[in-house]
Amino acid sequence: MTDEAEKTMSDLLGADVVDGFLAVVVRYLRTTVGGEPASTTQTIAVALDFQGDVRGPVTWVFPRPIALELVRRLMADPDPDPESAADGATELANILTGRASEALEKHGFHCEIGVPRVHTGALPGGVAVRMITPNGPIDIVLSMSTAEAATLVRSALPGVTAAK
Repeated sequence: MTDEAEKTMSDLLGADVVDGFLAVVVRYLRTTVGGEPASTTQTIAVALDFQGDVRGPVTWVFPRPIALELVRRLMADPDPDPESAADGATELANILTGRASEALEKHGFHCEIGVPRVHTGALPGGVAVRMITPNGPIDIVLSMSTAEAATLVRSALPGVTAAK
């Protein structure tokens, strides 16, 4: 990536936009997630892709107890099946990403969010943020860029033409 493309990307999807996105995430996590401290450290990673003015994935990593707590609350089930944790994690990621994308819209970025999917393997690069909860840390990795920055990056690569 050229210095010019990096500067343009950081100008367009700057700290104020990322901070706004994350502020919404923190606010909704505080009201959505609760419960007793957990003894397990297993996690579930969920990715959602943005399309439109903002592109790329946002990846969430939730402790299994947090995902199960959401299932408990949504289903009013005091003892949900542990296998339902992935469903809880994808639903929580979908809710949080949808709410937080309102911050992108306020900055004039129009985007669509893809269907959440369980992510396996190494986490993508990007801006990583960790929120500590009584049930373990929640990690979010923002690997997004603006459509304009993506076009600039492609046009800066030798032998690659910019998308129209």
